[in-house]
Amino acid sequence: MHVFAITSLSQVTAAQWDALCPPDSPFLEHRFLYGLELSESVGRQAGWMPLYLLVVEDTAIPDDPADALDPGAELLGAAPCYVKTNSYGEFIFDWQWADAFYQLGRRYYPKLVIATPFTPVTGQRILLAEHAPEETFAALADGARALAEQFSASSVHWLFTQQAEAQGLVERGYIHRLSHQNHWIDQDYGDFEGFLAPMRSRARKQIRAERRKGQAHGLELMVLRGDEMSDDAWQAIGRLYRKGCHRYGSAGYLTDAFFEHLQSEMPERVVCSLARDAGLSGPEQWVAGTLNFQKGDALYGRYWGCDREYDHLHFELAFYQLIEACLARGWRRFEAGAGGDHKVRRGLSPKLCHSAHWIADEELHAAVDQWVSREKEHTERYTEALVLRGTGHRPHHGNSGYDPKSSQS
Repeated sequence: MHVFAITSLSQVTAAQWDALCPPDSPFLEHRFLYGLELSESVGRQAGWMPLYLLVVEDTAIPDDPADALDPGAELLGAAPCYVKTNSYGEFIFDWQWADAFYQLGRRYYPKLVIATPFTPVTGQRILLAEHAPEETFAALADGARALAEQFSASSVHWLFTQQAEAQGLVERGYIHRLSHQNHWIDQDYGDFEGFLAPMRSRARKQIRAERRKGQAHGLELMVLRGDEMSDDAWQAIGRLYRKGCHRYGSAGYLTDAFFEHLQSEMPERVVCSLARDAGLSGPEQWVAGTLNFQKGDALYGRYWGCDREYDHLHFELAFYQLIEACLARGWRRFEAGAGGDHKVRRGLSPKLCHSAHWIADEELHAAVDQWVSREKEHTERYTEALVLRGTGHRPHHGNSGYDPKSSQS
């Protein structure tokens, strides 16, 4: 067994990489990650330099690390790694750690991050072949640290891992950190009124009032898959993405070339909730929208943008239209992205998220471990408090297996 790194997914085939991918994550697919490379959404200019870890049998080692892997070779394991020169686009915030390093005269960047760029979605980070030897997990966990040392990185960060992965990484010397998000889980509601039924009367009235306001602008509202969208709609969703980034002060990492890649290479994974003004034409007729991704039984909310303010249209497009789409199409889970505990009042439920961290400096590793332990207690208490002050839904257990502390993403 041999562990090594490649600098581009062009060095492995889609079939080799995707054989390791889970059934519900579009963000780990070869065409998504490689599309970020091709479109220059990741790279030196973005502070996300690809450096993917691979595990193969010794007989499959390429003669030169820059060479492509033999198309007939099988990957035993892999992890999507990036050398980071900043902390943007991660959603597991470590700015305080970077500041502490700076105050101590230490260098925090570069660091090594194992994640799907710009995507706060829990999923496998250690990708394993079905028959991979048991030691493959340890090989990748230890290989990430060795890679960090090779690039003089201060630390290694596995972001939005599954709970079992985080626990396995702790056994390899990593620190376990908690954060939280809010997800919608279908409890066999049937339709939108069924979704509202278990709520307190006040919450039902609020949501119905928000829907009336969001639908009162004379706009045509719809949810479309990428392969159902016109070229005008595709141009518009890229424009709306940039407007949303500008409005909220975030970096617009996804380039126009990436949206072109999505349209041509993976449109069936894209779902957009859109508002159309029939009095306009061309891309300008699409005045608001959200970009989402879907695979398996899960829908992942990502970006929102609009041309001007429309009262409550954001809630209608970014939540209610998408929940209705899930109910109509049999998607059991809707993850609406990071932040926004107001989502709990709108029918989403808190869920703990996991990450794992290793600091090369032993003294600073111990200090971060103590800091994270205190933070973990606060995160658990805060998440439990969110559950208690939710909309009045019955606890999300039963058929879906919902649990705020569950590893299911």
